[in-house]
Amino acid sequence: MALDDLTVKYRRVVRRRALLIVNPKAGNMRAMSIVAPTVKALSEAGYESMVFTTDSCGDAAVIAAEYGAESELLICSGGDGTVNEAVRGVMELEKEQRPVIGCIPMGSTNDFAGAIGLPKQRKKQIETAISGVPTEVDVGRFNGRYYAYLASFGAFTDISYSTSQEYKNVFGFLAYIGSGVNSIANIHPIRALVLTDTRMIEGEFAFVSISNTPSIAGVINYARKNRVDLNDGLFEVMLIDYPKNAMELSRIAHALSTGDFSCDLMHCFLCSEVRFIFDKPVKWMLDGELARAGHEVLIENIHSAVRLMLPKG
Repeated sequence: MALDDLTVKYRRVVRRRALLIVNPKAGNMRAMSIVAPTVKALSEAGYESMVFTTDSCGDAAVIAAEYGAESELLICSGGDGTVNEAVRGVMELEKEQRPVIGCIPMGSTNDFAGAIGLPKQRKKQIETAISGVPTEVDVGRFNGRYYAYLASFGAFTDISYSTSQEYKNVFGFLAYIGSGVNSIANIHPIRALVLTDTRMIEGEFAFVSISNTPSIAGVINYARKNRVDLNDGLFEVMLIDYPKNAMELSRIAHALSTGDFSCDLMHCFLCSEVRFIFDKPVKWMLDGELARAGHEVLIENIHSAVRLMLPKG
């Protein structure tokens, strides 16, 4: 190729900026393998790229907050924790400064990527992150701390992220329960007062989730019965009562496995804000990451907070 032709090909024009944040430890240390093909694809799409790798928890949030305003596109590569941090960082910016967020799932837990339907093939994941459909979605705020899609506590929370998806796919929900919650003795009731603008529920709960996702951990599937709108300003709230015997535990497992949440041991509703009051501090999970809170927790839905690159169609 003649030099003149190369000059035309690489002539400096007004190019968009992209920020790529990679967790190098994700995917059993394989995450760095996506840097070269992603930067190449970004260049071909007309982007100048800034690439950062994270060293410790919280780095992605700091990088997103520091460099997000000068970028039109932010691509995060890692697990659910990396997505959580990218959202937290972007939410520190004024809304008009927030870049579109694309995700290339590389972590041991990619629950959110599966829930929003990101493709499995790496090349298509990169393509979606760059050229997908920018879609406004809600974000949660947990006592002032932002999260992407799920706040939860209780019996099933830890298992959701420690049980392999293959195990859940092959053996189903009852076997999934058996991997860690195979008897009443393994479930510890958590007493709470739950308040919204229209209801007050007090009781002992085995599991609670406040989410903005079609499914949780590949097991709890809202979309099986109803469409879940990621940008309606409302959370999907699920409160599961503490089962008093094996029969009640079986009924809960059946309801979750079928997606029929009309079971009288479950409280499922939509709301934009919910407050929890506990008699003792509770361990929460935010997008699969541990979060500790005191005796009171306020969770708010921030409507149309960020834009995500979702698959076309």
